[in-house]
Amino acid sequence: MDASSLIEAVRRHLGGGKAPEPGVLRRALAARLTDRRKRRGIRHELAPAVSVLVAGAACGYRGPLAIAEAAAGWDQELLAAHGCRVSPATGLRVAPSARTLYRVPEGLDADELEAALTAALADAALDPRVTAAAAAKRQEEAGKNDTRRKRKPPAAEKLREEREDGWFRPHPLHPWLDPAVTGDPGHIPARPGVAVDGKERKGAKAGGNKKVHLLAAVTHTPGIVIAQDKVAKSGKANEITHFKPLLEPLPLEQAVVTSDAMQANRDNAGFLRKIKNAHYLWPVLGNQPILNEQLNALPWDGTPVAAATSEITRGRIETRTVRVLPCPAGTGFQDARQALLIERYTTYKKKGQWHTRAEAVLYLTSLAEDDTTPEDLLAHVRGHWRVEHAHWLRSPRVPSLLHDVAPDAQRRAFCNTSPWCGARCRCCSEAWLSRTRHMRNTSHGGGG
Repeated sequence: MDASSLIEAVRRHLGGGKAPEPGVLRRALAARLTDRRKRRGIRHELAPAVSVLVAGAACGYRGPLAIAEAAAGWDQELLAAHGCRVSPATGLRVAPSARTLYRVPEGLDADELEAALTAALADAALDPRVTAAAAAKRQEEAGKNDTRRKRKPPAAEKLREEREDGWFRPHPLHPWLDPAVTGDPGHIPARPGVAVDGKERKGAKAGGNKKVHLLAAVTHTPGIVIAQDKVAKSGKANEITHFKPLLEPLPLEQAVVTSDAMQANRDNAGFLRKIKNAHYLWPVLGNQPILNEQLNALPWDGTPVAAATSEITRGRIETRTVRVLPCPAGTGFQDARQALLIERYTTYKKKGQWHTRAEAVLYLTSLAEDDTTPEDLLAHVRGHWRVEHAHWLRSPRVPSLLHDVAPDAQRRAFCNTSPWCGARCRCCSEAWLSRTRHMRNTSHGGGG
């Protein structure tokens, strides 16, 4: 690894202008990086030097020289937070020189650096203040939308029906909704959420490579990958056996962990409640027929809808409802408090005709009635699709935090480890191809 590759990787992972908290970053680097340098002649420890390099790259500085010049102007308090050494001559802390910043990345391991950066981000990403800020931003954007010029309503609005008592339904095949319990589809709960799921990396088999199966943890808000692990294919290893090691180092205090039905088992529930002091919100499907039958036997028909959302987006009419009941005894899940019935109705237009599909899923959660609201539960279920969305993104050239550092990392990382990936994945790929083509032409003496 060289300095330019590290700087480029950090810039894409953290984004320009936002450096991580130096103390958290330095501790994460010190715990995970292995110093392969010879001890003789070392002035700056590895973690402080890399911490300065990462902070400078995150602030937008393009090279070791620019970072060194900027760090030379930092105050003593900031240099102390990064762990910079004290000069024997002056008694003041000094930042690493440009020459040191050039040499330090040469001995770094790509996997160790990735683990350190994601660990540094985990504390910040799971901070309740992050979700609070995201909720405030959404309210601010909603207020701006009210002042903008009104657009022509979508054609699906004509299908909406209303009753005299104020109840409505967005489509004749959708249920009637009470405006009092119908909320914002983009509601952001105050409690942090973490989605855990695994998939085989899309496009990983290209070029004759082996398939790569990953298990990752992604925050519901703002959708940051805070942990990922390669699922072994030998023996009895699978996603279930990697669940605990993946979440073990994460600060999940009072967070909500969502996953698919594969991880919804009693052992994982006990791990989250007893060891991590976290909550779970899991679907109960046919892989647990006894529990599924037990929850399905609850009096759902007589239970009113506790929360609902309705929206017209991406050419579809979507209605989601949730009914909540106390969890029955004898489930075997640690601290199981509530059972949920989530129903989703989707109407879409195909070949000039409107089609409607409906689905219902039972959920089990350790959150008690006093710990959460039905609106938050519905938002957490929808927030799990953050990790599902990451599976379907494909940017074969810019998928990884360390795509310019470790060639194998290109096939191992989830797309959204890079803020450049998302709706602009295709642009990232085209930019990479354009840069590669230019380098190829230049190396052969052709082109500019």
